[in-house]
Amino acid sequence: EIKKRLGISRVRADTLGYDSLWAWDHLYAIFGDPYQPIFEAYTTLAAWAAMTERIKIGLMVGAITMRNPGLVAKSVVTVDHISNGRAMCGLGGAWFELEHTAHGIDFGSSVGQRLDWMDEAAGILRAIFDGETVTHDGPRYHTEALVHHPRPVQAHLPIVIGGEGERKTLRSVAKYADIWNGGGTVELLAHKGDVLRRHCDDVGRDPAT
Repeated sequence: EIKKRLGISRVRADTLGYDSLWAWDHLYAIFGDPYQPIFEAYTTLAAWAAMTERIKIGLMVGAITMRNPGLVAKSVVTVDHISNGRAMCGLGGAWFELEHTAHGIDFGSSVGQRLDWMDEAAGILRAIFDGETVTHDGPRYHTEALVHHPRPVQAHLPIVIGGEGERKTLRSVAKYADIWNGGGTVELLAHKGDVLRRHCDDVGRDPAT
């Protein structure tokens, strides 16, 4: 039963030629009964990595509230090695308060605060993935001479940031993301794309990257 839940359809997605395969990063289910059975995200990705051969894998939005960015980096790079270079690092500000309260995880005081945490974490993650030694003393995270080995298999492990907030989320996308995960109507996303391009101009980023 566990193998069926974790693997069969995912292996089929790999053989059918899909480009990517994503899990959610939730401790309680967000559709239907929140207490229905679900599995933890990064261990699920590791199982998929071992069972597939070509498809890229990641968390569509990894909840930044749940893990220190150094631990996130170590988990993602581990999956990258298991998969021989197919991991993506998904990030988001998190929103499901019930699972945080139940598990005793700090939910922060506001959406804005969680997005600040995400931006700070994304900068740390980018530096770790790129092989830098990271000493960081920020509002949320503190590291001292943090360096990870092994490096990712990929020369540039992609960061995916989810959300549509124009002031904070899209600015973080412009600064750190390789992929933006947004949703909405064609008209709304066209507008968000314009906002994102303005943020790219502000931070000196080529939108094509």
